[in-house]
Amino acid sequence: MIDAAALPHPLSPKITLLHPHAEGAPAPPYLPGVVVTSCDRAPGLALTARDTAIGIWWRDPPPVVALLDQAADAALPDGRLTVGADPATIAAAAEDLVGTGSLALPTAQALIADLTQVLTRFAAVSRARHLAIRLEVVSGPACRRFHQDHVRARLLCSYRGPGTELAPETVDRDSGSAALCLGTGHVAVLRGHRHPLGAGRVLHRSPQGVTGRRLLLAADADPD
Repeated sequence: MIDAAALPHPLSPKITLLHPHAEGAPAPPYLPGVVVTSCDRAPGLALTARDTAIGIWWRDPPPVVALLDQAADAALPDGRLTVGADPATIAAAAEDLVGTGSLALPTAQALIADLTQVLTRFAAVSRARHLAIRLEVVSGPACRRFHQDHVRARLLCSYRGPGTELAPETVDRDSGSAALCLGTGHVAVLRGHRHPLGAGRVLHRSPQGVTGRRLLLAADADPD
């Protein structure tokens, strides 16, 4: 664990960066209210630290990303489920969602395994009883405007194509530029307006200028 005072960016002294990136690896741009780690502790920080609205697990792309890049668009899964948040139910939901597509068996198995890991971790840190899960094929920018969500907590991870774009609350919501862009496989957990700590001061939107089809995982903790 590294103390915030030792970092080049002026993080709040209440926030620490866990397991920093390997030496020589490019660091993501600094954005107040966002904590970035190369381990899966960042999502929990977003939901417990008042000064942090979004936690990003800035991981290396999992092996399934390369497999999905080779998959035909027509084979991609597309579905949604609301399920209990226990590990066995999440694993079964991941299998059901991937089964809505026609991926090659190695790709399907790799995607099921990663979905199960990511969603189980999200359920644990959000202390959710239920998860509303979407694994959807997205063509073009689904959200062109910077915004915040009316949820307690939301997880986002793009398995094919670029990830979510982030900006401070001062950005022009209609025509402003992103300050930080998630890559494929990065996992973000965002507080929404229903969270006891509020949604914070960071906005997000879908990636702009995307021409191909993306495969996006989105999950909400204890939806209405």
